[in-house]
Amino acid sequence: MKNYLTICLLFLAILFSGCPYSSEVAIDGGESKIDEKILGKWEQKSSSDYLYVVTKYDDATYQIVKQPKNESESSTTYYGFLSNVNGVRFLNVWDAGNEGTRTYYFYKLEMTPSGAKMVLSPVTENIKETFTASADLKAFFDKHKALSFFYSKEDEEYFRAD
Repeated sequence: MKNYLTICLLFLAILFSGCPYSSEVAIDGGESKIDEKILGKWEQKSSSDYLYVVTKYDDATYQIVKQPKNESESSTTYYGFLSNVNGVRFLNVWDAGNEGTRTYYFYKLEMTPSGAKMVLSPVTENIKETFTASADLKAFFDKHKALSFFYSKEDEEYFRAD
């Protein structure tokens, strides 16, 4: 009985701890220029454990450093760029620590006009399709971007911290 309960709890933990959809190809080549409103320090609404510092890496790429407020933990660095899919902006993100093949994660990005709040909607992990060409992935996103179930249930809200 104890093993059964442990297995059930493990299953529930895996079920509710999903990551956004990932792919070895990005939506496009990162042609969108940096949006200055995204640069700066951000704090997630649901947690004040981390500060996210977004800086310009190059003309189209952001460097995103996830800094723990607990000094005993180390920072994590990500890179990302925006892709415009017929009026909807998606953030393509990858972990800077992974050498070799990149794994991209995707978020729909919306900002308030003032730039004080940013909402990231993770693309659902339930997508089973895989893509070898960015054009095919972009067409898939374009076809499904307006559907609510294309995104995870929980949006991630961030507020400017600088």
